[in-house]
Amino acid sequence: MNGFEVNEKGTLPAQPLQVTCPQCKNTIELFTFAQAKSVCCQKCFYLSEVKDDRLVPIQAIDKERIEPLLPIGREGKIKDVRYRVVGFLVYKEQNLKYRWREYVLFNPVHGYAYLSEYDGHWTFFRYIFDFSIGARRTQAEVYYLDREFKLYNKYRSQVMAARGEFFWATHKDTSQYLEYIAPPYMLTLSVNRTEQSWMLGEHLEPEEVKQAFALEGAMPDRLDVGAVEPFSQNFSFRYSATLAGWAAGILLVIQVLFSLFHQNKVLLDQTYTLTEEVGKGTLLPLPGPTIDIGSSFLGSTNVQVFLRAPVTNTWFATGISLLNVKTGREYFVEVGVEFYSGYEDGERWSEGSPGTDHILSSLPSGTYQVYLQPSREGFAFGASRPESFHLMLVQDVPIWSNFWIALLLLAAVPAVQGMRHYNFEKNRWMNSDYSPYEQE
Repeated sequence: MNGFEVNEKGTLPAQPLQVTCPQCKNTIELFTFAQAKSVCCQKCFYLSEVKDDRLVPIQAIDKERIEPLLPIGREGKIKDVRYRVVGFLVYKEQNLKYRWREYVLFNPVHGYAYLSEYDGHWTFFRYIFDFSIGARRTQAEVYYLDREFKLYNKYRSQVMAARGEFFWATHKDTSQYLEYIAPPYMLTLSVNRTEQSWMLGEHLEPEEVKQAFALEGAMPDRLDVGAVEPFSQNFSFRYSATLAGWAAGILLVIQVLFSLFHQNKVLLDQTYTLTEEVGKGTLLPLPGPTIDIGSSFLGSTNVQVFLRAPVTNTWFATGISLLNVKTGREYFVEVGVEFYSGYEDGERWSEGSPGTDHILSSLPSGTYQVYLQPSREGFAFGASRPESFHLMLVQDVPIWSNFWIALLLLAAVPAVQGMRHYNFEKNRWMNSDYSPYEQE
């Protein structure tokens, strides 16, 4: 009884059918009326079959006396449909230790639905009638709702405990179940000798279940990763990657726009000859020119220093002082180069470079006197000491290093989320025989 064409009433029928347990004479209320095929007494745990409005005893189902978290008869609203809990089952996978709890829900208009709980993870199931793959039960993936569902589990179950009423003969159920997942959804195929049916499951947060059925107390603790538990509903890997991509694009546009406004003004471009102090072997300081440093559209500016010297198996450095002739404030930086090369084990190697650059940032505008204090390595075997060097100062250059640092930080967010997502998915598939991940 599905009744999709009927409008749902505001409340569920309040007068259940009353029958008597043939084992303990307890009065049992049947909320599904004539749809009930088997009933398990909540008092003596004896399973009976419904025949002609009376119960015929079958067997006791009391291997595990677990009280349901959702009481039989309790009403709750899920996905805008009001359901009543009419049955409770504890299942065990045949030949394995896995156990889960399942609540049978009923609405006279929308029919039956199920709430399954395993290790604190909740999944809400409803029957679907617009999907079928016939008798083919060997597919590794199926497609539904524009999603790819991958085979996660294949099993037969055994009832370990029961309470309430059921529209099928639970003691005769020999169905095989196949589960396909596309988190947060699951497709479950139930197949027996006479029929097959599909259900679509959707992950629910424990708080959703608690609120829907007005439950009190703590919910079962969640263990590991659920079969269809989503990685992150608020900040998924795809969302973080998309967000980082947009941010990187905006950052690039801003960087390019800023670059167009930079002056790239050459303040100094000169080659200097080195002179040693007589008898001391040290290099004499060199007076530089007077330069005018203007302001940029952001106020203060930067100056990029380019140094190049013909060094071979040695090093060269020079101190550069910029003295503001008006305020007397001095800005100093030392820039050096080194280059070494040779042969080792029949292979040529080299390290360093004869050229380098350095940026002085946040320099106020003004007139500056340049002073240079060069230095070089003393005599070394196989070294060719430089006799000159070339220096260039350029004002207000675009700084791309900050852009690359910001880009790296942006990339780190989806990278971390990607690693977390990978580990999350790997843990999800640990309980599956069809894991796409290598089992360690």
